[in-house]
Amino acid sequence: MNSHEARVGTLVGLLDGVKRTGKGRIGTIERIYGDPDDLAMDVRFEDGSVALYWYDELRRMEGSLQEAKALANLRGS
Repeated sequence: MNSHEARVGTLVGLLDGVKRTGKGRIGTIERIYGDPDDLAMDVRFEDGSVALYWYDELRRMEGSLQEAKALANLRGS
């Protein structure tokens, strides 16, 4: 994800290799910290948990949460 694409409410997915302890790898940006060259974001996942990630650990997802989950399942992520 490009740091300039980050907006509250954007649907994002974790890149391959990024670890997560809760359920799901797709969430919504809730809060953004830092400046455009060095952003961190709180992401809320479908299990209700919130975790902090750097912008370069995320990819922007297109469409709705349901569409993004279906696509992720097809890809095996």
